[in-house]
Amino acid sequence: MTGTVSYDLADSVATVTLDDGKVNVLGPAMQAAINDALDRAEADKAKAVVLAGNSRVFSGGFDLGVFQSGDAAAALGMLSGGFELSVRTLTFPVPVIIAATGPAIAMGSFLLLSGDHRVGQPKTRCQAIEVAIGMTIPIAALEIMRARLTPAAFERSAALASTYVGDDAVAAGWLDEIVEADQVLTRAQQVAAEAATTLHAGAHLATKLKARKYALDAIRAGIDGLATEFTLG
Repeated sequence: MTGTVSYDLADSVATVTLDDGKVNVLGPAMQAAINDALDRAEADKAKAVVLAGNSRVFSGGFDLGVFQSGDAAAALGMLSGGFELSVRTLTFPVPVIIAATGPAIAMGSFLLLSGDHRVGQPKTRCQAIEVAIGMTIPIAALEIMRARLTPAAFERSAALASTYVGDDAVAAGWLDEIVEADQVLTRAQQVAAEAATTLHAGAHLATKLKARKYALDAIRAGIDGLATEFTLG
């Protein structure tokens, strides 16, 4: 792990906090740090994980500097790494609760959708912003959105870059519940603690893998096709 991600284990709940001092861009270093923290949670036999943002934001998405660098291999690697992180979250062996302390934008929103339970606050803004900034949403991202959003919200989010906050974000499928801003992390840890004590880990994992099989297959196909999609884009 690096200084961008902190790790804490208490009562079998691992809390992984993203904080790069800015908007928690999901560049290669941040992705590696999150994966290292998840590795540690597995090694510690944590019974649930909380993935949290800093006091300002959950995540503003991929590092646009990598895209703008002109290094196609680096951009492809960052895309692939981000969606692999979503797959890992969707298939993690114990419940993953996300504390959306602030906005979840672009890849940050796709990672948000990958949690088992998502806690936000009244100003948590959820948005797939790509088409508003001249980018085509990758197939892998679309399949993550399709799996978790209502059909209407999926269409509006993908094609119109619609923003969802508060109760609208819950109704659309971006979030599961809203609490006051200063309670987001505490509530996420409460949900994680309850899951840790009431769920059978093996049954939890087997069931969510069955429930998400078609979505996971589609996301995997999108990841495998990124090189072609990226070149054509």
